[in-house]
Amino acid sequence: MKAAVFCLALAALTAAHAADREDLKRERESIEADYARRAEACKTQFVVTPCLDKVRIEKQKALSHVAAQENALDAAERQAKADARKKRLADKAAAAEAAASAPAPAASKARSAAARKPAQARQKPQVDEQSRNAREQEKRADFEARQREIEAHRKKVEERNAERARTKPAPRPLPPPASAAG
Repeated sequence: MKAAVFCLALAALTAAHAADREDLKRERESIEADYARRAEACKTQFVVTPCLDKVRIEKQKALSHVAAQENALDAAERQAKADARKKRLADKAAAAEAAASAPAPAASKARSAAARKPAQARQKPQVDEQSRNAREQEKRADFEARQREIEAHRKKVEERNAERARTKPAPRPLPPPASAAG
């Protein structure tokens, strides 16, 4: 019930923010229209650039005020959403804690049924254990075979590199450095 009241308050806050956003949108459009009108007036003057710069600076100042208000609205909405999420998580945790503290009759029935299982069901894990051991042995054999292949390849590469080193001609010496006194 508290969550429903909180959600209604959040919805009302969001509606108020939407109205504020609409006002800010209209104000922004008004500023843009005023800028366009003043920029056209500047184009009729002989010296256009300083006039356009002045109009642009005034527009930026006016828009910075609108942007600051929009940022404040965004921050308020983020905070409201964060508060709502914290409230939902707290309610969920309280419900989970209440459920955990309540006795679980189904769990006790499951435990008693497991205690009554026949011996045949208990032999099944042995079969699984045997197949698991067989799989482990296969994997170990595959691993060891792969290790032997890797070692054989490494030896082949070392032999090839040694052969290349024997047949490769000796490098020529570097030329003497040029005189620095020149």
